[in-house]
Amino acid sequence: MQWQFALAVVRAVSTMPRPLEAAEPIGRALCYRCLRPVAMCLCALVQQVRTRTKLVVLQHPKERRHPFGTARLMRLAMPDARIETVHGGFDEVLRHEIEVAEDAAVLYPHKDAIDLATMPRDQLPSTLVLLDGTWSHAKKLYQHNEWVQRLRHVRIEPPRPSNYRIRKEPQADFVSTVEALVYALSILEPENEGPQSLLSAFDRMIDRQIEVLDVVQKHGRQKRERNKESRKLSPCLQSEDLVVCYGESALPGGDPSGLRELVQWSAVRLRDGALFDELIRPSQAWPSDERLSHMGFSRADLEGASPLGDVRARFEQFAGDAAPVCAWTKTTLDWASGMLDASRPRAVLKIDYSNLKSRRASYCESMMAREGLAERAVAARGRAGLRLGNAVVVADWLRQQRVEPG
Repeated sequence: MQWQFALAVVRAVSTMPRPLEAAEPIGRALCYRCLRPVAMCLCALVQQVRTRTKLVVLQHPKERRHPFGTARLMRLAMPDARIETVHGGFDEVLRHEIEVAEDAAVLYPHKDAIDLATMPRDQLPSTLVLLDGTWSHAKKLYQHNEWVQRLRHVRIEPPRPSNYRIRKEPQADFVSTVEALVYALSILEPENEGPQSLLSAFDRMIDRQIEVLDVVQKHGRQKRERNKESRKLSPCLQSEDLVVCYGESALPGGDPSGLRELVQWSAVRLRDGALFDELIRPSQAWPSDERLSHMGFSRADLEGASPLGDVRARFEQFAGDAAPVCAWTKTTLDWASGMLDASRPRAVLKIDYSNLKSRRASYCESMMAREGLAERAVAARGRAGLRLGNAVVVADWLRQQRVEPG
């Protein structure tokens, strides 16, 4: 009987829960400041930013806990910013009124919104209101808050496509909340360099998440090896007939729900340096005067422009049937789908540079400064002159590189 009693004691002890301090950790440890896993903590990346402009963010409730929400960066970096999360009641109405200054403006892509870059300095808002969430969430916040609709509406022209590669934007020129804020502050407070640190933290957050996604084994499937030579340049760059391109596009009447149209197409044929530069007459509502001024030409210039089909025919003759084309960004080539035949070979200089150097390229101008390349303009109209000229410089430089496949 004694051995039976002893065996029962052993079994009882073996099934008892271990003390709390010896228990296995449950889940991943979180940083309770940025609400990210400790291994992905953002706090060390964020610098404190002070602004003269008062910032008010109306946040959709589904965005508050989203792991990639960019307003979280603002909470960490901008203690003076007012971030209000709207919680709908039983009727799911997301109404939340906030008292703001009389000259406040909402940053929202309304068709009547004024481009911040074109406003006189004495008319710039002292308070900027932003709507945080997906674009459908932001639209709902806008519709449910009449006080927001009564504010002045302003917009920005992003200098580059969004780097929000883990959440898809509905249009190429739509950007995240934090990117929109930084671009707006660069106009409102050009002397303040602090907000730029937000973009660095944002880019690093995205890079870290992509690095994790690349290595984590997902449940139920195996990660396949990428069938790619990592540092191989596009064969298009070695073609003697390569044509370097740049395009300007605009929303019809500035309406964000409209379909963006190409309004200028410029190119340089590297073989002989010949220039192609034509404006394209819009088939929909014309671009706003602010947008035209931003691109560097006027409504009168567009009056004499040819329709897309005519310009395309002349470009085909200029480039030749089989000549490959390239541009600094993929966005340029995407916007030019009506200009370029689908079978025409093409290359993206930004991607080629990234493959060559195994690093992000950032802006074209930043890449050129990094590599010691001097900017050079060509004789195209408006800002296309410098943008296209710089792309030509980069294309020439890449053509001189000799890199063995990785």
